[in-house]
Amino acid sequence: MIIYNVTINIDDSVHLEWLEWIKEHIPQVLATGKFSEAKLTKVLVEEEMGGQTYSIQYKAHNKEALDQYYQEDAER
Repeated sequence: MIIYNVTINIDDSVHLEWLEWIKEHIPQVLATGKFSEAKLTKVLVEEEMGGQTYSIQYKAHNKEALDQYYQEDAER
């Protein structure tokens, strides 16, 4: 199993907008066919800069699928 992890810190001023966007973005990433599932989790950490921290973990079918994602889809 290959996990593609994206961890991001979101400023409080755009937190709710980002949550709406990521809930649309995750299905778009899954629609590439390179991943079998995704999990969005809130990271309970206090950053010096403030904000909210999240981790999105995408389960890739295999290393080749992840490599294809980087080459074909990641920039979008």
